[in-house]
Amino acid sequence: MSKMPFSILSTIKCSSGKNIIVKKYQQHVTNCRVRPIQNQPVQSRNLQVGDVVIEPNHHHIPNPNPNPRTTPHYIQDDFQNRKQKYYWCKELLPGSKIKYKWNKKLSPPMPAANVSEMLALPWVQIKNSEFPIKQTWFRLQLEKKRIPWQQGAETLSVNKESFLMTTLNMYKEINWHKEVKVHIDGDKVLDAGGLLREWANLIMKEIVHPESGMFQLADCEDVSYKINCEADTDEHIIDCFKLLGIVVGKCIFERIPLNIYFDRSIIKHIIGQSIFLEDIYYYDRQLYQSWDFLVNNKFEADDISEFFVIYRKSKGDYYELKKGGQTIQLDMDNCQEYVNLCIDYYTNISVKPFLTAFLSTLYSIIPKQLLSLLEPLELEMILYGTPFIDINDWKDNTDYKGAYYRTHQTIQWFWEILEQLDQFNLAKFLQFCTGSTRTPVEGFRKLESNRGNCSKFCIESVPYTKANPYPKAHTCFNRLELPMYETREEIESYLKAVIQADMDGQFGME
Repeated sequence: MSKMPFSILSTIKCSSGKNIIVKKYQQHVTNCRVRPIQNQPVQSRNLQVGDVVIEPNHHHIPNPNPNPRTTPHYIQDDFQNRKQKYYWCKELLPGSKIKYKWNKKLSPPMPAANVSEMLALPWVQIKNSEFPIKQTWFRLQLEKKRIPWQQGAETLSVNKESFLMTTLNMYKEINWHKEVKVHIDGDKVLDAGGLLREWANLIMKEIVHPESGMFQLADCEDVSYKINCEADTDEHIIDCFKLLGIVVGKCIFERIPLNIYFDRSIIKHIIGQSIFLEDIYYYDRQLYQSWDFLVNNKFEADDISEFFVIYRKSKGDYYELKKGGQTIQLDMDNCQEYVNLCIDYYTNISVKPFLTAFLSTLYSIIPKQLLSLLEPLELEMILYGTPFIDINDWKDNTDYKGAYYRTHQTIQWFWEILEQLDQFNLAKFLQFCTGSTRTPVEGFRKLESNRGNCSKFCIESVPYTKANPYPKAHTCFNRLELPMYETREEIESYLKAVIQADMDGQFGME
């Protein structure tokens, strides 16, 4: 691989007269590569979001799986009372900066009688509304595109050994506005919604896997993924990006929270918003710090030898950010233009074929105009659901069948054990029960089966036998068959066994 024809470090003389050693702004491009997935460091301090400080209930355990976030990204100020209604709102700060925060919703949810009136509201009025109204209007518009299940369902037949390839061979033949049932070749499992959730989760994991070369970890605090600008542009890779658009679109359509997180530039592309320097903080912190230094500090033209070009490692050449860029030197007058062109190159031009493929299929399911209603954080809430699993909310929205009831001894042991789990293991157990690591924005009361039907989490009693002592999950209906254990030690042992098991590829029972 060709090396850069200049040194890694250069000295810049600031207006203060001090010499500051800074990295060359193209160093990141030179060293850019698909990095192996790394565990997130243990956080021993309190988590701080805005003005809210949350005291962790348990010791943080490093996450061996990078896909579920171990650190909540949007946190309400009262986890123990999810019955209170909150919404994201934006606050304009001095300097035209925007801050997002949770606000308590003062007005009650819009009654069903006002649905027709809401649908009649103009798009501009909805655009300027708060998130709860936007979300309701957004869902109503999507339901108008749904083809009723009475008109038939589509079947997606996949093979466990070649999961991605069999999906690629079939996805173009399916009408994704219809009910889609996933069928596993050679398996008797019937899909009533749970298999679709698990299928979407596995497809996304395969696509963002480092070996695919399509994505790489964003250099930011959270575990999120950005498009690899040096990915192959062959037909197979482009087809995979089209499939990714189908998966994301179907998950939005069916209210299935994603288990993979995209960097901010992808989020803003989806809703059709421009990308600014502050968004690069969620894309690559090194680039952000370099460009932020350029636009917020004074320097002389002789202090830095930089031109309007970007070195492309995969091609071994230079890309001109503008015509004649090799002869245009960076200075105080054009540094903002330089940064803007760099942002456009990294987040748009260099990944254009991949973005085009991804967005074309996504918009075929969810129209671009509907998505453009949302702000970045609002889309993330719709994509990812609620990041914090609230045990009290889970309890309050659980039904019981058979011999079980809320105060049954086995049920009390069950909740006591779950209360001792950290968020990572709670997410794994939730995935075992429902096929997803997160709940919808509205919490556990809005868990659904297929066809958009409300399907609360349910615990059903079954006899305990030594031949089959483990809990059994029916992800299609969010139902857990829990044997009637005689001791707390027994239930704790078998619950932890299913949590520690690798559940990828273990499809629901119904």
